[in-house]
Amino acid sequence: MRPLQSLTVVFVFLLLLSTPGAVVADGSTVINYQGDSLVLDADTDQHISGTTPFEAGAVIGIRIKSVGGTHPFLVSKPVRVGENGTFDVSFDLSELAPLRGGAVQITVRHNETAIYELNGTVVTGNMPEDSTFTPIPGADETTTTTERTTTIRSTTDSMSGFEIPGFGVGTAIISLLSVVLLARTRK
Repeated sequence: MRPLQSLTVVFVFLLLLSTPGAVVADGSTVINYQGDSLVLDADTDQHISGTTPFEAGAVIGIRIKSVGGTHPFLVSKPVRVGENGTFDVSFDLSELAPLRGGAVQITVRHNETAIYELNGTVVTGNMPEDSTFTPIPGADETTTTTERTTTIRSTTDSMSGFEIPGFGVGTAIISLLSVVLLARTRK
């Protein structure tokens, strides 16, 4: 292969690796749910739980993103993996109650990479006409007063679970290897 062709192949490969939306499926991450699909209510304390192949203490991110005709939103939370690779994270989706509900995509992320995606539904007070889901009566009408307790924990782990846009570690390694390959072909 000539240097220009090999360089083109490397850059096309890098482009495919850095494409947003590309999911690196690890094959063993699972989100638990009952029924045919994951259904979340536009209410407080909506849990997403499952298992991953990561060791206890590893940080992963769980992201819920609207898709299609659902009112645009994106919520994300970091969570530490527990015993046996389990995770459980709670979202407050009560602010979505008056908005248009519908399809959502739940993504498990690790080291800035999506490793698992699952489609689901968020049920709000404003569902599409063709929807078979109905909101919980009075879910958006309740008012509760809670006392807020603040707990400050220090940690030595710098991984926050939030992603920084850009290339990941894998892309950086491949870039370095392509530069070495290019330098060798020029000698």
